[in-house]
Amino acid sequence: MFKRIYSYRFEFFFVTQLVILFGSLLIPGHVFEDTIAPISFLLNLIAGVIFISKRKELFWFFLILLIASSFLFGFAETHDEKPLLVSYIQFAIYFSFYLFVTYEIIKQVWQTPEVNKTIIYGLISGFISLGLIGFFICMSIELTNPNSFEGGLLAMQGVQPNALTEQLMYFSFITMMSIGYGDILPITPLAQKAAILIGLIGQFYLVVITAVVVGKFINQKGVKSES
Repeated sequence: MFKRIYSYRFEFFFVTQLVILFGSLLIPGHVFEDTIAPISFLLNLIAGVIFISKRKELFWFFLILLIASSFLFGFAETHDEKPLLVSYIQFAIYFSFYLFVTYEIIKQVWQTPEVNKTIIYGLISGFISLGLIGFFICMSIELTNPNSFEGGLLAMQGVQPNALTEQLMYFSFITMMSIGYGDILPITPLAQKAAILIGLIGQFYLVVITAVVVGKFINQKGVKSES
């Protein structure tokens, strides 16, 4: 049973990422942010535990993160207002999680001897995970150095409580994909260096990781056609 679940680890992870990124398009904002998004992150953590289940040294670390996140989610659901400390702890859990799981995804995609549909899902998930890491980097900078970013809807944080997270998520992915509309600007030197880092990460992933997978796929097709 577990072997079957493990074989679909990339698909499971990819679907939960799509819900995290685009769920608010289909579900009302407050319902999504208060309930659906935390559940999606928990499911994402479960997918991460499946990812590293064969690495015993990391398995227990991820399991502890999952238990802690589940406890904090239950705590937040039973209280009308979530304490700031709880939000910070959840933030640290998800940041740590994505650092480890992104490395594991890229490692498994890089080392795969055969490219199939599952590996393609993994390749896409790795790219999305890097965008989420970029978001956590930007959030860390903004929390420790307020007003490091300006523009977009950031000025409406008092009216829209989720404006900061949504705008920095948007900024991270737009920067990583080298679109750069310029509606949100990194103001402080630290924020500007973070923007450079996010852009470089996105380009290196496309140029190196994606190119290696495409090369393996072409070679694989060539071997099959010869035989």
